[in-house]
Amino acid sequence: MSIFDDIRELKSNNNFEGAWQAGYQVLQQDKNNEFLKTSLFWVIYAALKLITEPIKSREINTPRPSEQQEIDLWASRISDLELTLPSDNIDFRLWNLFNKTGKFCEPICSFILMAGSKLFKADDHKPFVTDKGESPSTVQKLARMVAARNLLNTEGSTLPAPRIVAFIKYAEEVAEDSPAGKVWLAYDKARVYLQAGELQRARDAYLTVLHRKRSESWAWFGLATTYEDEPYVAIKLLANGLSSAHDPKFSIQGLIQIAERFHETGADDNASKALSKLLEIYSQNGWAPRDNILELTSSPWYDASIDYSDFDAITRSLSAGAEQYTIAKPERYAGILQNVHASLKGANIYVSRDMTLSARKGVFPKRSFPEPGTPLELLCDLSSDKPEVVSVKVGDHFESPDIRLFDGTLSITERGFGFVSGDIFVHAALASTLPDNCQTKGVAVAAFDKAKNKYGWRAISLHSKDG
Repeated sequence: MSIFDDIRELKSNNNFEGAWQAGYQVLQQDKNNEFLKTSLFWVIYAALKLITEPIKSREINTPRPSEQQEIDLWASRISDLELTLPSDNIDFRLWNLFNKTGKFCEPICSFILMAGSKLFKADDHKPFVTDKGESPSTVQKLARMVAARNLLNTEGSTLPAPRIVAFIKYAEEVAEDSPAGKVWLAYDKARVYLQAGELQRARDAYLTVLHRKRSESWAWFGLATTYEDEPYVAIKLLANGLSSAHDPKFSIQGLIQIAERFHETGADDNASKALSKLLEIYSQNGWAPRDNILELTSSPWYDASIDYSDFDAITRSLSAGAEQYTIAKPERYAGILQNVHASLKGANIYVSRDMTLSARKGVFPKRSFPEPGTPLELLCDLSSDKPEVVSVKVGDHFESPDIRLFDGTLSITERGFGFVSGDIFVHAALASTLPDNCQTKGVAVAAFDKAKNKYGWRAISLHSKDG
């Protein structure tokens, strides 16, 4: 019988260790035998599948110590084969075995890091698209798995943080996942930096996320952790994150952090309110509070009877000005609301004849738009090519050569548009809201008239003067 027959027979009897020993001994004498390497790889796969499948079907997917020892042994043997990479043997089937257990396996994560980009074929960079949506690419899944391993076991791990970060950056650059999917790579990168004590790099990573999407509550919570020695700044950032959380479950980590920071600054009433809010979320979901929460609620300063109905109002107030900590080049402008987008997801703000800014709905107070013509105060970030509106609040009337308050008689033409006082153009949609020849008032802005090749006045709001 050939060695391949021996391996096949031992493997068919689930004697994977015997198959490995028989084949690996021969491989030492014939190190370039790719056929033998392939045969031994599938012995490893079969052994790992036999161990991992029952674990993945359990409610708790953490391997028992004896199981983990076996998984680590077989996973370490993949690198022993010294396969030529990329290998046709290594594909989604292997990675599926580690879907829930990979973060516990140091050898497989070490193999991934050592192999790096050589491990992947072109399709590994593409996300899996199904009827239910997009599933992460192999590259992104493995980058997150390696990061999770580091975060689980920082003291005993041999995985170097710089190499993990480099692998995550590779995934960010070459994986073809959507920007929304890739945001979790930035999340992992920030936590790896944080765990390595590199606060500035962690801060930069969280800021990258917030520049893409300022409503990511977890990024605000993470940014707050980088202000270890500035508790009042941390509280402001945490409060803003709590105000951004669209689901109470997403606020859990922030509530724990802000309770600790409130206590640190002597604001024990607010700390008690945060913990009471936290316990309410756990109760509503039927969860038992974790040990760290029970420890906080056992503190002598915690008041379980405190009224916390005003806690959301407190956090909204404390969050004022949080955006300034995310802006590289802050600039303030005064403008007026020009119009709401057809999608209702944003609006245009007129600053001057040379500047009209688009702002998403989330930056407006209470996520609602004021009336067109309303004076606004804007905080913008000029660090990118186009100014980004970071926050908006209703302001006071201000003087501008390009913005004009008017009143006068509305004259509507046969074509539906109109004029006030002869020189203020009123679009048909706006003119149709009032009868012809009525007395009106409103706000107009300087706008370029292509037909006349010069600037004129265009109404953006129009009301009855008697109304």
